Amino acid sequence: MWIILLWIFLFIVGYFIIFFAADVFLENLKGLCIIYDVSPFIIGLLVLGIDPEESIASIIAAINGLPYIAVGNVIGNSIIALTIPFALPAFFYRAKYKPVAQYYFNLIYISMICIFTGLLFYFGLFFAGFFCIIIYIFYLIKNARNFSVKDLTVSPTGGELKDIQLTIEKNKNEKKSRKFILVLIGFIFIFLGGELLIISAANIIILTSIPETFFGLVIIALVTNVEEITLVLKSIKKQSVDIAFGGMIGKLIWNLTLTFGISGIIIKNIQFTWIFFWNWVILLILIIYFNYISRKKIFERIEGLILMLIFVCFITINFFAISI
Repeated sequence: MWIILLWIFLFIVGYFIIFFAADVFLENLKGLCIIYDVSPFIIGLLVLGIDPEESIASIIAAINGLPYIAVGNVIGNSIIALTIPFALPAFFYRAKYKPVAQYYFNLIYISMICIFTGLLFYFGLFFAGFFCIIIYIFYLIKNARNFSVKDLTVSPTGGELKDIQLTIEKNKNEKKSRKFILVLIGFIFIFLGGELLIISAANIIILTSIPETFFGLVIIALVTNVEEITLVLKSIKKQSVDIAFGGMIGKLIWNLTLTFGISGIIIKNIQFTWIFFWNWVILLILIIYFNYISRKKIFERIEGLILMLIFVCFITINFFAISI
């Protein structure tokens, strides 16, 4: 009993190391982008679209021979990110937003097809992962070349833009060497936290007989979504749904392309399981529904109810899979 509690404690410690190290890593990486005049889109991508917690958990799991945690975290994390954070505030707030460009959803659909085919064929994850990385590079280049820091203008009434301008000036006055060192330190601690997280997860799986698929699809996916849940809740509460939608779209593309891509190349091959298939179907339904919501331009209680029902189905299916 004490051994299980010890590994659970180390699992939590591993996550918090990643959580705080990721803040240091991203904040200073954002500062370097500002210093070197990298586009505002890239800066936004680094703040909202990059998920080092999820990525390091999946990649370290792949390295340590836990393929179902690696792939399960990508799928489960995406499902949780699209349900709970949006469902809860929808019961209390009615929000309007601008439609999301169909281009981003098309990239997500292509990534989903890659993941599905990767699960079906021998050595499929290797080729699917490689193709997903190409998708992410294409996505990055296509968007980054359309923006530059010089395009950033400050409206006399735009308080947020003024804050951004002040942040840019502050970062440009700081030493580059200090930011490089902090980025390196942050990355090292993210890696060490990831190792502790996955080693602890492996021991908890052995001691409790919890299926590896369930651990990846639900437990790690839920733990590594705490920050995103908070971000979306605050964004919708402040009627900044565009920020919430943009962050989640960036997160989805990051998870389904780069995180899955690197993990897939490391894993190379995985045995097909029906639980992965059903979770993939749930995620696809969610993406199609969000595609519809993005065109509707309004987020109401009915959307929250539907998302909550999908989340309940996700939890029920995975709990049911434990008992069979």
